Amino acid sequence: MQAVVLAGGRGTRLRSRISDLPKSLVNVGGRPLLEHQIVLAKQHGIERILILVNHAAERIVEFCNQRENWGIDILCVNDGAPRGTAGAVLSVLDLLDDDFLTIYGDTMLDIDLTRFKCFHEKHKAAAATVFTHPNDHPHDSDLIETSEDGMVTAFHPYPHDPGCYYPNKVSAALYYIRRQALFRWRAAVTPLDFGKDLFPEMLRAGMKIRSYNSPEYIKDAGTPARLDKVCADFESGCIARASLTSPQKAVFLDRDGCINVDYGHIDRPERFELIEGAAAAIACFNRAEYRTVVVTNQPVVARGNCSVRDLRMIHNKMETELGRCGAFVDAIYFCPHHPDRGFIGEVEELKIRCECRKPSTGLIDEAVEAFNIDRSQSWVIGDSSTDVALGKRSGIRSILVETGAGGLDSKYHVMPDYTVSDLFEAAKFIHAVHPFLINSASDLISHVKPGDVCFVGGLSRSGKSFLSSAIAEVLRGRGFETEIVALDRWIRSVADREPTVMGRCNVDEIRKFLSRLVGVRSRETHELPFYEKLSRISHPRSERITISPETVLVVEGTVALSLSDVVLGGRAHTFFVDIDEEVRRSRVMREYLRRGMDWGAAASIYTSRQEDETPIVLASRARAKHCVQLRAIELTEAVQ
Repeated sequence: MQAVVLAGGRGTRLRSRISDLPKSLVNVGGRPLLEHQIVLAKQHGIERILILVNHAAERIVEFCNQRENWGIDILCVNDGAPRGTAGAVLSVLDLLDDDFLTIYGDTMLDIDLTRFKCFHEKHKAAAATVFTHPNDHPHDSDLIETSEDGMVTAFHPYPHDPGCYYPNKVSAALYYIRRQALFRWRAAVTPLDFGKDLFPEMLRAGMKIRSYNSPEYIKDAGTPARLDKVCADFESGCIARASLTSPQKAVFLDRDGCINVDYGHIDRPERFELIEGAAAAIACFNRAEYRTVVVTNQPVVARGNCSVRDLRMIHNKMETELGRCGAFVDAIYFCPHHPDRGFIGEVEELKIRCECRKPSTGLIDEAVEAFNIDRSQSWVIGDSSTDVALGKRSGIRSILVETGAGGLDSKYHVMPDYTVSDLFEAAKFIHAVHPFLINSASDLISHVKPGDVCFVGGLSRSGKSFLSSAIAEVLRGRGFETEIVALDRWIRSVADREPTVMGRCNVDEIRKFLSRLVGVRSRETHELPFYEKLSRISHPRSERITISPETVLVVEGTVALSLSDVVLGGRAHTFFVDIDEEVRRSRVMREYLRRGMDWGAAASIYTSRQEDETPIVLASRARAKHCVQLRAIELTEAVQ
């Protein structure tokens, strides 16, 4: 495979930095930009490079000679008078391979060119493949529009029509091109640019151009400010980390109720409204180098409420509004199917059971493959039990947000790893709180061994589930098989309970269950109950866990420490979670308000719990070996 580097620019805007040097020789991280490009190409098997030179051409030739052409076939060609990017390539058409890569000489990039090449070769019908990526300023970028199958349908150069919504797909000035497709423009009048002139002409001529969308690093270094940013990115290592040759960390975001207000079935752009703080949260994920991927069920398509084109316009609005706030998503995956029939205007071919409708893992599996995502570093964030179930099935940590359904849908009887108020709090939790929790848990459980049991107790809404999930994460990271047993699962249905904390839970059943788990002698599967918060009904058999004699159990709940006597000897590790009472009270109140109670009813529950629950739970603190003071750190509104 051959690469063509367009290195003929004068670099007028960089004159203060490079003097008379051609801009492709500007220093980035201790070596010229051109060398970064050539070394990257060589790493990906490109053995022939054609460098199109003009201004100070002899300096580039001399530099290549000094490096002995890096051991590959390099030819420098002076393309004469300025011809534009496409014009320069057309002038050397006879020197080009059947397929070749075009790199602009003022771009810093670290891209898995092998993946890019394989994608181009796979789609042989395309005359060219354009590398696109999202950025945080699409409003002043040249954008590309594509069909659902990735074919380019339009180029939208800056400035854009303020009344239109565009996808955040920015042309990154990196292309694979088939030489044959250029023949008809061999004698075209120059200057001629790829993005503004030639590619639109190719579309009008009926040729196919494909988009290859990737979040990898490619940036223009053609001004002092952009060069400074590129140099800082190189020194920080973020350029190398962004390459898909390295495993990526990701956040998988549900859409309705998580990113935008859930008005039911969103069937047109006018009904799409960002939740306050959602754009800031996504910008935070962008800065933290998380691949931000939307995974969403959109049965509105199967139901006939909107077309795929309508859905694309809704997503264009989302990307446009995020871009105005300096945020972007790396990809959007949606399921258009719906298994149930009987809707007026439904689309027959979409009324199927599929592998992409959440909580099936098809959307995440596709994204993991496309972006080389490391599940162990990633998160699923959503507002429904469907999203929590998706996280469990995908082997990815889950965060439930209390916007939208807030997990009260109970469609799936599963419990999230963590719960926060909204997407903005999820971003703060991942960035600031979670690392603290992991470090704290690591210190607390240094002596835990396979087969041990950790009991985590404390008052309601004090952060027990947070600490328990962190303990489980650390243990799994050490290679221990670990299961969390949340005692809230055994809360009785409202008609069957007694007024005390011990009477609200089925304590006898909990004791029997824990005794069975602690006494296992081989791998066994056990059924767990589930308490539905909104209906206040208990379901006796809802989820299964499989444990062995080596499994570490993390038992968490208000009555956990009162039951720690089921484990004898040194196998029990006991923790009491404490937090400022005013903070806890506000969380208790918020929990009942979101369940639909008014302020007076919520306050009454808090007061009664203070009388019948608090004395018993605080008394159990004496059984704890460790008292964890979560109030000692700033948990914002994240800890529930």
